[in-house]
Amino acid sequence: MQQAHRVSTPVEPDSDTDDASLYTESLDNASYTTSVTSSVLDYQYENGRRYHSYHEGEYILPNDEREQDRLDLSHHIYLMLLKGELFQAPIKNPKRVLDLGTGTGLWAIEYADTNPNSQVIGIDLSAIQPSWVPPNCRFEIDDFEQPWSYSKPFDYIHGRELEGSIRDHDVLFKQAFDNLNPNGWFEMASFDVNTYSDDGTHLGATNFLLSIKHMHESSRMFGKDMQSSPSWKDRMKKAGFVNVREDLPQSPWPKDPKLKELGRYHQLNMFEAMPIYTYALFSRVLGWTRAEIEGLLAGIRMELRDTSYHLYTKVRMVYGQKPGGPISGVICFPSMDACKFRVKGVSRNSGVPGAMVSPLLMPRCSGKHYITN
Repeated sequence: MQQAHRVSTPVEPDSDTDDASLYTESLDNASYTTSVTSSVLDYQYENGRRYHSYHEGEYILPNDEREQDRLDLSHHIYLMLLKGELFQAPIKNPKRVLDLGTGTGLWAIEYADTNPNSQVIGIDLSAIQPSWVPPNCRFEIDDFEQPWSYSKPFDYIHGRELEGSIRDHDVLFKQAFDNLNPNGWFEMASFDVNTYSDDGTHLGATNFLLSIKHMHESSRMFGKDMQSSPSWKDRMKKAGFVNVREDLPQSPWPKDPKLKELGRYHQLNMFEAMPIYTYALFSRVLGWTRAEIEGLLAGIRMELRDTSYHLYTKVRMVYGQKPGGPISGVICFPSMDACKFRVKGVSRNSGVPGAMVSPLLMPRCSGKHYITN
């Protein structure tokens, strides 16, 4: 039997921190927050992968070291896409920041490092974050789908790659709205689970399309739809957010070598992500056997290596603001050119197995400004 990987208890704040109450308020007051105990670290195992034990079964992805590496890779991909930026919302010096589903905590740590005047909380079902973190950052084992009990509101709430993790988006978005200060921002980002092509060649990738079809079906049966991001904009407005912005642009395929390098990273991400999504959903929900899943994955890998399929996926980023007190000046909402990831052949000597996905996502100011009162 595999042994559970033990992690260190999340770092506690120094007693002389300016806002020391930040670090204990949720732990003391929230019914669903727990300290890192042996039960939290008593991980579950399935299909050769390790999963969280806190609120067991609520999250379909593993939390083992292999998945932690993939999460760190995904964070690096977003940094490359956004040219080193950690967010898209036009936030300015937020004092209190909440990161939903923080994973390995890289986003929260880097945000805390680059914004020393902010206090950052990252929450997750798994205790896989490092123990050495900036003094203005802390992590909690918590379920963001349960009622929030923070004693103080936040100025910015961030969620990334949470599709397939949310049972009721309206409840989550309303909780985010209720736990923001006036003029605070809420931002969500995710890769689209679907695949596309401009020339129709994606229709020939039958294994890939079959897996996506069953992924939609099984995630809905599981109660956590993996194709929810198209509804985010309307749901944010429904929750009461204003200045809601959705970035899902299109543009020609660039020849920028940096984007091709980024594509290699995303290709590796895809090869790691497909098995974990299919195993969790297809075995738990659809009752597929290991042999059936492996057969489908073998077909998907072949199609990803076939350069005659000009596949790409998209990225969606949605952010909105809680109305409130007066804001003066001009807010510039940056638009993003190109949000496609195409599959293209790579030399065998490139170090990338099979194919590469060349992403196109170049943020720039569109010149669209909104005057606020």
